[in-house]
Amino acid sequence: MKLELERIPVWDGVRSGSECYVCDLMGEAQSDAINFYLGSSVMNPETRVRVNENGFCPSHWQMLLAANKPQGLSLMADTYLGTTRERLRDSLADLSRAKGRRSAKAAVARFAEQIFRREAGCLVCTAMEGRLMRYLFTTAYLWEQEEEFRSALLVSKGFCLHHFVLLLKRGQEAVSKGRYDAFVAEMTRLETENLDRIARDLHWMTQMYKSENRDKEWNGSEDAHRRGVDKMTGLHRVIDPV
Repeated sequence: MKLELERIPVWDGVRSGSECYVCDLMGEAQSDAINFYLGSSVMNPETRVRVNENGFCPSHWQMLLAANKPQGLSLMADTYLGTTRERLRDSLADLSRAKGRRSAKAAVARFAEQIFRREAGCLVCTAMEGRLMRYLFTTAYLWEQEEEFRSALLVSKGFCLHHFVLLLKRGQEAVSKGRYDAFVAEMTRLETENLDRIARDLHWMTQMYKSENRDKEWNGSEDAHRRGVDKMTGLHRVIDPV
């Protein structure tokens, strides 16, 4: 698979000292997509067609709403709702005229399928997935191709577990077959070392709440609970594109 490499953001991410720079980059990707669909693009007929066709998932509709730009959002919501109601017209009619339990269950199943399919094409999620693919591919590609990047990556704080497993899977396409096992082993050592670090910080944080440790130093563990949750789950999940 040929992908455009994202060298600059990935290099900046590796140097950032973040617990998972991919999470940070996905946060930026999400903000960029939200701003795009609430900006001047809303007046572009092609954009409105894409919104009417695909729309947004519930989470991203709420983010669009929270941005407090009612004019752009109302324009999109107006035509999207109109398109949605037209597509659901027959299913709604089936619901209203269903007779008997079996008929009602069948009508509900058809309606539910349409609703879930309508939510599945979220434009913000799709934009994020595209950038995630490039970030993961670039990370694995540069690990093999650039020794300076590899060295910087190996002294980073690794990744959240969610992006770690996606990186290993994406590496199958970015790293040559003869070095893929080395890539997996090296990334796993990096991840394990950082999971150990988080675990130590978390445990020390729990000990600091004991009365006998009241006068001891926190040793940087004050936010270990936040870093632990972020490390386990990731900050910005999207549908697995792998």
